[in-house]
Amino acid sequence: MKLPDLLIPGPLKKPPKPGDGDGAGPVERLKETPADLVGWIDERTGGASFLTGMLYRKVPKGTNWFYTLGSATLFAFTVQAVTGVFLAMYYTPSATQAYGSITHLTNDVFLGEFVRGMHKWGASLMIILIWLHMARTFVFGAYKYPR
Repeated sequence: MKLPDLLIPGPLKKPPKPGDGDGAGPVERLKETPADLVGWIDERTGGASFLTGMLYRKVPKGTNWFYTLGSATLFAFTVQAVTGVFLAMYYTPSATQAYGSITHLTNDVFLGEFVRGMHKWGASLMIILIWLHMARTFVFGAYKYPR
């Protein structure tokens, strides 16, 4: 039984032969993949308009790198929270097993020593950033009216 032509999609009517086509081979399709992926994500989230607004907005005159200390402190806090949760999953808070859990985390867990180092140095960096942010707020008079 032959189906009517209306029900058969175009590509199935006459399948392409090897070597035929518009040059859309695997290499060409791979080159288009990042743009397709970004378009796919933007279509579902609408994030491109937000990013465009953030990246291309005008920066006020007189702004300098000291104004990024608050954001850097927030980033350091986020790193501390994420690494702290990871470390808490492996730490055993008992007098007999605490040292063993730290040794296991440092030597046996994948990237355990790296995450532990990030948590250690991130804590020191966060304290420094908090002090710098407080000093900038005081020196620039950001606490005074009008803000």
